Amino acid sequence: MPKMYFAELKRKEPFEKFEKFGHTSKNDAMIRLNRIIEEHPEFEVRVLAAVYHHSVEFCQGVEEAYKEMYPKNFWLEEKISGVTEIVKLDTATRNKIIRNLRNLNEKTKKALFPNENSARSSS
Repeated sequence: MPKMYFAELKRKEPFEKFEKFGHTSKNDAMIRLNRIIEEHPEFEVRVLAAVYHHSVEFCQGVEEAYKEMYPKNFWLEEKISGVTEIVKLDTATRNKIIRNLRNLNEKTKKALFPNENSARSSS
């Protein structure tokens, strides 16, 4: 199922930490991000939040909205495949984005799987 994701990339030496907004049609966003780890093993990558939806266009729209709200503010020396729009965010902003994306994901799950939600609440 397509998803929009918010990921953290971190390098230990020299220390560098930044975030990336993206989308993928893969079922697991790490499948997409593992390519970065394979090409650049000096980076650790983890997904901080994701929004799932049946429509890749919806996921692209969420990604674009976040990239507009938080435009690229950091340039990396390494040329990493798929890492062009990256940002460095303070902790409060980063945590706000994670909360907002998790809330959006809950809303999209309820809209996509209404019967599953009513089954859970009745059990």
